[in-house]
Amino acid sequence: MLERVPGAVAAWSEGNAALEPVAVVTADQSIGELARVGGGWWLDPDAAQPLLEPVLAGRTAVDSIIALYPSDGDRSLTGAWGYTWGRVGWLGGAGFSAIVSDSWHDWPSKVDAEHGFVHEWLHQVESVYQSLGLTRDELPDLHDVADRRTTRTDVDDRIETYVEHERRTGSWRPWYRDLMTGTVGPKTGEGPAVRGLTAERWARRAEG
Repeated sequence: MLERVPGAVAAWSEGNAALEPVAVVTADQSIGELARVGGGWWLDPDAAQPLLEPVLAGRTAVDSIIALYPSDGDRSLTGAWGYTWGRVGWLGGAGFSAIVSDSWHDWPSKVDAEHGFVHEWLHQVESVYQSLGLTRDELPDLHDVADRRTTRTDVDDRIETYVEHERRTGSWRPWYRDLMTGTVGPKTGEGPAVRGLTAERWARRAEG
């Protein structure tokens, strides 16, 4: 599933974003501890440091890390499917996401099963662009999806809200697509501002 994420990012962003080069690495030691974060227990960046240091040795820079690890499926331990930290200091400002893999056996039957991984990566992305000055009006919070639909007129999902699409298909792909292409529609009462990461907004990464 991790190997599918770069392709999803490239396709859903319509070439605005790319995860490359990318490497999928299996840690050669066990997780030693979890940290209490956000109401659950997670592999946070500090707890992951002993696993990551051998992987990062010799690399000049890393922008993004997704740590996938098994659990017994008890959501009372985590409280969620994944958790993300943006711009971690000891990682040189790279983003870090922790995701548990207890539901892996359901992934082959899901529509756009990689969308959960893209979700956590987008939390890293929004952290970067908030630090570069984008407002919530320009880049809505990743969870601020209710009562929104696409501004596109050339897609089949234009008649549904993003929430309605997810309820019908199980996929948030249109929501992430529009966030990554600047085609998110307004909520009732919001103005006509362009919302999402247009190609010009993506380019602020290089400037920053």
